[in-house]
Amino acid sequence: MEIAELLSILWYSINILRLKGNIHMWLIYLFLIFVVIALFLKILPFILIALCLFLIYGISLHIRKIRYFKSPGFLEQKQKIADTIIEFNEISEYVKDIPNKNQFIVKDITGKHAHLAHFENTSQHDYKRDKHKKTLNQSNVYSTSLQVVRRASEEPIQYLCKYFGITATEESLKQLEEIGENISRMENTIDNLYQREEQIKNDFNPPKFILKYFSKDLMKELDIHLPDIKVDYTSYIFEYVSAGGNSSQKTTILFNGETVEATAEYIAKKIKSKQTAQAQRSLMTNKLRTQIKERDHYTCQICAASTAEQSLLLLEIDHIVPVSKGGLSTPDNLQTLCWKCNRSKSNKIL
Repeated sequence: MEIAELLSILWYSINILRLKGNIHMWLIYLFLIFVVIALFLKILPFILIALCLFLIYGISLHIRKIRYFKSPGFLEQKQKIADTIIEFNEISEYVKDIPNKNQFIVKDITGKHAHLAHFENTSQHDYKRDKHKKTLNQSNVYSTSLQVVRRASEEPIQYLCKYFGITATEESLKQLEEIGENISRMENTIDNLYQREEQIKNDFNPPKFILKYFSKDLMKELDIHLPDIKVDYTSYIFEYVSAGGNSSQKTTILFNGETVEATAEYIAKKIKSKQTAQAQRSLMTNKLRTQIKERDHYTCQICAASTAEQSLLLLEIDHIVPVSKGGLSTPDNLQTLCWKCNRSKSNKIL
């Protein structure tokens, strides 16, 4: 007798007994367990066959991968792009040296002794609402009214400056420029590395199964060191939490390159600093960086390397007279340098 027929008869019998009130619910549950086991045993051979096929396919891919990485063709191609790999790894190390802490530092004595006290919520009615507790003692979080939270979403730059201490001073402009410069260099360098990685894969042209399943293994076999790094954008948060903790709303402002530029322009207008020599340094923008590169024909002004010869040449904008020594972000004090020359020049005046 087939399993299906046996189960059908058994289920019919249980239903009759249940209608007569001669069976307990636990017998029905026992029957359902029996059904699951029976079905599993019936399809078990197919499951085992599928697992075996999957295992065989995985082993075959692994064997093909090992053979490919040991093949003369792979080793020969790897030798041809040795210089490209060396430069990739040098840029990978270079990006680690770029400052990646991009929070605006406010000189404020408020809360400087907060570590001497201990705060806790002892409300008995609020013990289930901890997910809505106010965030305390975090410099990037401002607990406020619902109206301010909503207004901050409409006028983010104005409220960012007002409530997070970004004042209309030359010192603030200088700090904003440094943050903007670090973000721009970091974004530019990381993007350059991604482009170089794609170019290496395209030029190398490995088998499709390598790109699909063993992309990371390919980079490892080529001795390419991919940096585990991303731009550290600070998030400034306006947070409202109701008195009883029932509701919470917030506005988040991501302090990325675009936000930093908009903030610098807002501060510059507030202090009417576009006419002053000092404040011009704060007006360094991505648009100005592009203009300088175009003016210099995308060519390093020290070693003469250019994107015409090296399509993925990493170029940066340098202050001829460094900002730390009074230099301004004006076109006559800016020049295009490749990353190697910029690293060597640093804060020196050549």
